[in-house]
Order: sequence, then structure tokens, then C-alpha cells
Amino acid sequence: MIDKDKIATYYSNARELVKQNNPKAARAYVLAILNCALETYQKATKILTKAKTQAFLDQWIKVSRELYDKGVTDFVLGCFGLPVKQDCQVPKTKADSAQQPSKSSSSQGKPDTSSVDEVDIAGLVEECAKTQGWCAEQFDKNKRAVVEISASNSQKNSTGTGFIISSKGYLLTNDHIVYDEDAQGYYPKTKMSLAGGKTVKINVLFSDKKSDVALCSFDPNSAGNFSVIKRISDYSRVLQGADCLVIGNAFGMGLAPFSGVVRFTKNAEGNLVYTAPSNPGDSGGPVLNRNGECIGINKSKTLTVDNVSADGYVNATPMDKIEELLYKWCDANNIEL
Repeated sequence: MIDKDKIATYYSNARELVKQNNPKAARAYVLAILNCALETYQKATKILTKAKTQAFLDQWIKVSRELYDKGVTDFVLGCFGLPVKQDCQVPKTKADSAQQPSKSSSSQGKPDTSSVDEVDIAGLVEECAKTQGWCAEQFDKNKRAVVEISASNSQKNSTGTGFIISSKGYLLTNDHIVYDEDAQGYYPKTKMSLAGGKTVKINVLFSDKKSDVALCSFDPNSAGNFSVIKRISDYSRVLQGADCLVIGNAFGMGLAPFSGVVRFTKNAEGNLVYTAPSNPGDSGGPVLNRNGECIGINKSKTLTVDNVSADGYVNATPMDKIEELLYKWCDANNIEL
């Protein structure tokens, strides 16, 4: 849900920074507003709302680019309703014609919500209010592609998470979930449980212990109704600070979502590192971005650094490394995912 006061604050802060000729800091707030509007656009169900939001996005994307490329220009000043240094071409939209210098905040420090109307965003709030947030929606969309994994022998068992990457019956999980270190071999009995309770046998095809990734197969005809996790096509698009969602099977209690923020897209060990309350059983789960694309596979948690307790340092194998492994395995064995 979009917070109208939050948007007003973003706009007011950006406007003030533009007045101070600080384009870098102003652009950060413009991007925050754009993120809110983009979420509204993605969730909109009405054609009019989508068209209205698209027009808003188009104009303020131009503002963002102008701030990045040229700094505080006449175009930027005009879009914020500030006096320009010279004549400039400013889009003639409702947003621009309504823009006037914002009123000061009240003595209680509340943001000036009139600035919301100035950027023509107020009408977009109601549509987004119908949603329960991107995490809930991406979990609901992708939960049929995530599975609970149980591997066992006569003496012990291992539980974790996996996710389906192909309708032909292929899934990914962690090697340490399906490999028994004590017996130095893979568990003889390995199965997955899909959303809805259906249980299907899986086979481990290939694995890489260093990356802790295993490619497994199952009979898609016996799996019933399932979906497939999309994989990000270009891992370089992942940025520090990006939101992420993980779906896991903590303590074998069933699939559930948890979220965090990317700390490092790739640390010294080659891991994607993010903040998240990950627990045993969550290993093997997909790490998703806001678009529902998998950017990595959850695998471990850093507990201490130089004998100091660590908090919020969860590791995943990044998707570019996973893609390397998939290409190698599939190319050598004539597999089409």
C-alpha cells in the first residue's frame, strides 16, 4: 500500500534539494517516488489508472535522467514548479499546471500533503491500497513452484527447500540437503512435497559442492498442478540495497515467505549476501526480486565474523553462478530445461 504522507515527504524533500542545487540527493527521492508509482502501475486493474500512472512515470523518469545526466536544469526546476533561469520546454500536463511552491510543514513536522496533488499522485493511491504488498503477492504467485524436500536413509533424515525451474521436471536445491556427509553419498530416499500436499520422488542428477547447488529431476506427470520459478536473465541488474523475498521450509513446518535487503551482490567468497531471518530448513529456497525473478539460492547463514556474533548475514549462491553450472550440466548431457 502506498503511504500518501510518505510520497508527499519524498516530493517535498526532492524539491528542497533541487532548490539547494543538490541533484544527486534529489534524484534519490525522485527514484523513491517512481518506485511507489511503479508498484501502483503493476497492481492497477483499471485501464484509466494505468494510463494515468504511465504518464506520471514518463515525466518523472525524464526528471530522474536529467538530474543524473545534467544536474538541476531549467527542465527540472519547471517540473518542480520552481522559477527557471530561462525559457524551457516543460510538459503541459495536469501535474505541471497544478505545481506551485509547496507550503511549509506544520509546527508538528507533518509533511505537506498538498504536494501529492501537485505531482498528480493522489488518485493513484486508492488502486494500490487494494493490494497487501509485493511480498504477499509474489509468495502467492510462486508458492506452487517451491517444494519441501525430505531426504533420508535408515538412520537419519534431512529437510529443506527446493524450487522448480522447468515444466519438464527439473528443480534446484542445495547439495547439503540431499547429500549425507556421514555416509559419503546421496540419500537413497529423496522426495518433494508440493503446495497442496502431493508428494513426488526426486532424483539427484548433478551437484556442485563448492557452490552448494544440486540439479534434480522428477516426473512432471505425477506432480499435478505446479508452476515454474523465473530466473533473472542478467544478474548484473541486481543492486545493493534491493528488496528480496525468500521462500523456505524452516524447521520443516511448511513453506513460508520472509524478506530482506541485498547487502552484497557478490562478496569475497562469491556469495549473494542479504538480510533475512533465515532458519534451518530454509536452505535451498529461491531468493526472488520484486519481479518474482530468482536471483539466487539460499544456502547458509554467517553466525560470527572474527569471533564477533553476526546478525542478518545470509548467504546465497548467485544466479550467474547457477546459470554457469546449469549450462555445463545440460550441455554435457544433452538436457533441455
